[in-house]
Amino acid sequence: MKKVWPILCLVCGALLLGGALLVPVHWRAVDASAVERAGRGGAGAATPTLIEEGLTFLSVEKLGPARMLLRTAQSEGVPRAEVLAAAVAQFAKDNPAQVALGGEEPVLSKVDLALGALTEPRPIVELLARRTAREKALQSLQQSRRPAVLQILKNRNLTRTVHFPAATSSSGQALEAAIITAGLLFQGDYFTASFREALEWLAVSANRGENSGALELVYLDLLSVGKRLDWVSMTELVKHVDSIATLRDLAEAVRSHEDAMPNIFAAVALSGNGRGVAKYLDTFSETGMNDVNFALRHGRGAVDLLIKQQQRIYSAGQFRSQVVKYDPFGAFFHGLMPAAIGSHVGALFLKYALLLFAALFIARTIGFIVPPVGHRFGVRFGADLVLAAAIAFIVALSVEPFVGLPAQITELPFRIQFPGFGDAAATNPQTIHQPFMKQLSLVSLSVFFVIQALIYVWCLAKIAQIRREPNSARVKLRLLENEDHLFDAGLYIGFAGTVISLILVALNILGKGSTMMAYSSTSFGIIFVSVLKIFHLRPLRRKLILESEEQP
Repeated sequence: MKKVWPILCLVCGALLLGGALLVPVHWRAVDASAVERAGRGGAGAATPTLIEEGLTFLSVEKLGPARMLLRTAQSEGVPRAEVLAAAVAQFAKDNPAQVALGGEEPVLSKVDLALGALTEPRPIVELLARRTAREKALQSLQQSRRPAVLQILKNRNLTRTVHFPAATSSSGQALEAAIITAGLLFQGDYFTASFREALEWLAVSANRGENSGALELVYLDLLSVGKRLDWVSMTELVKHVDSIATLRDLAEAVRSHEDAMPNIFAAVALSGNGRGVAKYLDTFSETGMNDVNFALRHGRGAVDLLIKQQQRIYSAGQFRSQVVKYDPFGAFFHGLMPAAIGSHVGALFLKYALLLFAALFIARTIGFIVPPVGHRFGVRFGADLVLAAAIAFIVALSVEPFVGLPAQITELPFRIQFPGFGDAAATNPQTIHQPFMKQLSLVSLSVFFVIQALIYVWCLAKIAQIRREPNSARVKLRLLENEDHLFDAGLYIGFAGTVISLILVALNILGKGSTMMAYSSTSFGIIFVSVLKIFHLRPLRRKLILESEEQP
């Protein structure tokens, strides 16, 4: 029976470890399978796709948003994109007067902008670039009975501007177009309540003679978005912008990803969460757009999950894909998927609970080589728990994606004051930050752990050998003293690993961020040697000392 227990513990540990690795949740990532499943509706009905949402926009005469979703669907290879393309083409053919503005629009429909010759939706800033169009839009706004709209129009008289040439100057058409755009959006009740209040306060403060820099940045962001969206798409986007900070982040994302405007618009329109999309693209400035595109391919539920969790997407390798094709692994994996989608914290707790129990069984298997003296439960459990914690730590660090990578922070670009439309909304290219933790660091960490574990097992075998020898207690004590250097070998190896790693860091082979891996070598040595001496060697020596004192 004693020979069966180690095998049984090892099998249980392996099964629990496999179960932990099959839980589709990660500490710093969202599983790609969970994103795909969320797009299909999780445990419920399927969520709308880009095609279905585009057809919905067409049903309410919003051609511009439907075209933006069509462009996204075509670029991402979404099935049935040809259905939406045919519907868009038919709508444009049947309603040529609505094409330029991107659909039916109650505010600008009263203004004669001479759009009859245009056959495609045009960005609103492009339309307002013509002086006659600005004058007609301005005349319409000056008849407004809303004090806030009139305050916005008074911003045209600002002369001490910071980021733009004054609107009344010969090069002030960019600022004037931005002011008119803001006035039209305000007049049409397209701004959210919180954004409307913030914009009105900035406009009134600037008219009182206070610094207009913050207000001009809002106009600059509106100009950046308005350069890339037709009027109806612009109104649809700002409906989901709840603050000036959200507009700032979206505009920065648009300027950083010049060709991704349709995709950014689609993410906001599909999720209805402008703040979440802006935060995600700001947090993951280097990889966020690729993850958003992946979610867009699978529908609203996928985008909602990605924005809710605010984590990068991680796609597991082919090995897991092959494993889950067979039951019971597939049943376990797919059965946990709704839980992973519904509660990230709950699924994460389950994963690490399984991992910790797996590590305990593996630690108990190692403990069977030589159990602590006296077989007391507290001593035995303490030794197993410390070793299990070390095993769980190294396994978690090995399997968790993106652990140790730095935040993808985009430095705020320097804005240059130029008179033109394009220059006013231009920014410097963002700097791409390379991750500082190379894969070699994780490999070295695993090597350090394996070496320490092997030394630990070797020491346990040596202790068991000395205990079984048919010698007196005094002789066994002398033999244990003779093996002191072996019992301290973990510390020696740990120090050596740290020194070697620090040398490699100094030579820039591992990278500056890998000092954590260097110090982990010594940490593993301290942990294993402490467990060996406190829970195994010390109790045995105490027993042998008592026995030697009883001998004549």
